[in-house]
Amino acid sequence: MTEADWRLQAERRLNALETRTAVDEVHRAMVEKRLHSIEDTLKWLVRLVIGSLVLGVIGVALRGGFAGV
Repeated sequence: MTEADWRLQAERRLNALETRTAVDEVHRAMVEKRLHSIEDTLKWLVRLVIGSLVLGVIGVALRGGFAGV
């Protein structure tokens, strides 16, 4: 292998590595964005469930509790 061949091969490998790194960075950013979106959705779902439970308890309490059951 001549020095020119070695240099060309090294340059190709470096370009491939840089491309792969750039793709990985974009992929990582997209995954982070999706994860943040999922976390926000779960946060609101938990708030809705807890709010429903609290309103249910308040409704039962206003109707006289479990004494009428």
